[in-house]
Amino acid sequence: MGVEELQLKKARILVVEDEGLVAAQIKETLEGLGYNVPAVAATGAAALERFAEIEPDLVLMDIQLKGGMNGIETAQRMRARLDVPVVYLTAFSDSETLEEAKLTDPLGYVLKPFDERSLHATIQMALHRHERARGSLESGRWASAVASSMSDAVLIADPKGLVTFVNPAAETLLGRRQEELAGQRITDAVTVLDGATGNRIVLPVSEPLAEGRSALRGDCRVVGAGGAETPVEVNASPLRGAEGTLFGLLYVFRQTSERERVQHLVLRELEELARLAKRNLPARDAQLPGCRVDWLFHPSELSGGDVVGFAALDAGRAGFWAVDVIGQGVTSALFSLLLHSVLSTDAERGGILVASRCEEPRREVRDPAEVVCELNRRFYVDQDRNPFFTLAYGVLDADRGLLSLVRAGHPHPLLVRADGATRVLRPEGFAIGLFPRTEPVVEEVRLAKGDRLLLYSDGLVDATNPAGERFGSTRLADLAKRHRTAGLREMVEAIDAEVLAFRAGSAFGDDVSLLVIERT
Repeated sequence: MGVEELQLKKARILVVEDEGLVAAQIKETLEGLGYNVPAVAATGAAALERFAEIEPDLVLMDIQLKGGMNGIETAQRMRARLDVPVVYLTAFSDSETLEEAKLTDPLGYVLKPFDERSLHATIQMALHRHERARGSLESGRWASAVASSMSDAVLIADPKGLVTFVNPAAETLLGRRQEELAGQRITDAVTVLDGATGNRIVLPVSEPLAEGRSALRGDCRVVGAGGAETPVEVNASPLRGAEGTLFGLLYVFRQTSERERVQHLVLRELEELARLAKRNLPARDAQLPGCRVDWLFHPSELSGGDVVGFAALDAGRAGFWAVDVIGQGVTSALFSLLLHSVLSTDAERGGILVASRCEEPRREVRDPAEVVCELNRRFYVDQDRNPFFTLAYGVLDADRGLLSLVRAGHPHPLLVRADGATRVLRPEGFAIGLFPRTEPVVEEVRLAKGDRLLLYSDGLVDATNPAGERFGSTRLADLAKRHRTAGLREMVEAIDAEVLAFRAGSAFGDDVSLLVIERT
């Protein structure tokens, strides 16, 4: 109950004063201020009896009481029964008396003779401070009880990074008691190693404090007593009060099994494969014979197999492609990296886009149908073990503006004319590795200056928002048409921003890729 609520219901105040006239004056003044005074006691014994009956919200206590107990002793006995704020009334302000009174944690003093304003202000301040302190204390008790009962190891540090609390599970994990750890910097109290490299990890202190976020790291090992290492997952989080004020850092060490350690290791490797796939993508806004190219790419959580690329095939022709390896994980990611070297013009290193016997400057360029047939020849093993992947591959003749395009199971490319007309290109073809002797269909279309061709993966159009709605090819076409007069990069970035906003910050479940070719 807050101070404002106490005021509305008239906070109940027990007055303990041994001078009758003064007690009557105090009671009259308090009731005039809106407080409820259900009892007045003249001795410590009487005060304790009335205190048990009415359980007041505050006690106004004269320090110098007649009888066997003075006000300080009476307050001590009251506080032992119930946590109630005490404000002392006293005609004495000597240091010895005040030092003795401090032992009962009073929340204010009122010197006799008092005035109405100072009495009211002191009582209000006492009620407010007590309410806040009680809330913090209750929260602290709950937090301590919960942390102590947790099977995970828990340490709490103050804003400076000094250990203030260690639960029993943490004592067991570290082989040290709270008394030994309290006051040490968290970075000195706990030694954490990277599970893969064995290098020491410095526990985060400044980052969660400054950024107000949690930091989670798996595949770690905590060094305990005698050098024993225990696999753990570490979480560091800032602790803040209701007003947002930082009061500490929470560290939770959850013991993990060897299976979980391997899972963390695999996930970390998948993240690295996703970063490697992005690094292998070509330069953005590239100039090729007769065209300009740009792209966007977002790897999925588990690393998929999207590949986009382009190359000058000879002095007058440009090739460009989009690939999606079926499935996710290490195999798909590694296979997509292999396709980077296969879909290239370097015949000596396995590239298939030009014939190896040809020389510069006019090399014999394989047409799109030949490229699909060669990929099927190389990667068809048998029906059960093939690494299936879809492909859209095109060759643009810069002199004639003629585009030759083949589609092997990939989403249908989208053509956006400079005048705003849109067309879906529909050459038919099966995914690579599905049928070894398939005859791909090549579609030819002429591109005028400013026309743009979009090759995209199903991860883009199948991306869903929190409501489960698909992004869809219609939305993509509308965006491309709306931004057709903007620069190529501006158009790609506008689509990228729309996709990210549509996902509302969620990680992608499949790789998202888009390649845009503009006829120049």
